[in-house]
Amino acid sequence: MAQLHWYVLATEIRCHTVEFVFMNRDPMTLASLAQMSKLKLPKESSPTEGTGGDGVPVCIRDYAGDGTVTERVDPVFTQPRFNPVPVRIIVDRRGRVKHIHFLSAFPDQRQAIGDALSQWRFKPYLRNAQPVEVETGIMFGHAPRSMPPTKRTELQPNLARRNP
Repeated sequence: MAQLHWYVLATEIRCHTVEFVFMNRDPMTLASLAQMSKLKLPKESSPTEGTGGDGVPVCIRDYAGDGTVTERVDPVFTQPRFNPVPVRIIVDRRGRVKHIHFLSAFPDQRQAIGDALSQWRFKPYLRNAQPVEVETGIMFGHAPRSMPPTKRTELQPNLARRNP
């Protein structure tokens, strides 16, 4: 047996969960590494405190909803796939997609989703009556769903009723 010890440290930085996994055979070495848990992040890194501006987009969960998307084009996939595709986008001050970051996707999915997102338009997000950039996430695709149960039609014997 490897006798590995491990620590998992996780935090939220802006609208991202960041996880650090440390493994070592020496628990004392791991304990010294775990001191990172005392690390203090700047206020701007908080998912709720960040104000955006100065080149840093405001982080808004689910910003790509019906109330903010003014033009939406669905991706056209060349082959069926059943994996979810998580995407992070930055929307510029005019409401156009400025940057796309794929967390996990096949090349054909990247192309189709990128082509579609380049045509999306959003209502500009205002902070202090000024438009600012927004970072948000979108999930494309889905996992395979189980088929709903089919209605079974069984043949019933034709029973003629006789009066005795």
